[in-house]
Amino acid sequence: MKGVSAIIATILMLIITIGLAGTAYVYISGIMTTRTAVTLSVSDATCEGIAAGDEIRVITVNDGTTDAAAADITIYINGADLCTEVDVDSRKSAVHTCTVAAPGDFVDGNNEILVVYPGGSARGVAYC
Repeated sequence: MKGVSAIIATILMLIITIGLAGTAYVYISGIMTTRTAVTLSVSDATCEGIAAGDEIRVITVNDGTTDAAAADITIYINGADLCTEVDVDSRKSAVHTCTVAAPGDFVDGNNEILVVYPGGSARGVAYC
């Protein structure tokens, strides 16, 4: 009884390896695309003051491949939802306005910013 020749065995191993690499590439590229659909970050934050009616303007950037709807974004300043969210188009930035409703909403110093969106969150700081 004869076995498979070395040349045919090498060709079969090469075909199997190329097939597995192709399958892995298709699987991984599909995962990466869905995970990076919306990727928000806090680019900058400016503070007007800490009295009632004053504002912090938060600039977010969407580095993802899909637009982020305002309804899907929540911005917290020091744990309070005081911001007006707007749509953030893919590969663009947007300005969100956060207004002091009552004394103590913003503090004199560092104000923690948390942007929550489907698939992730981003943090930043506004100094007042």
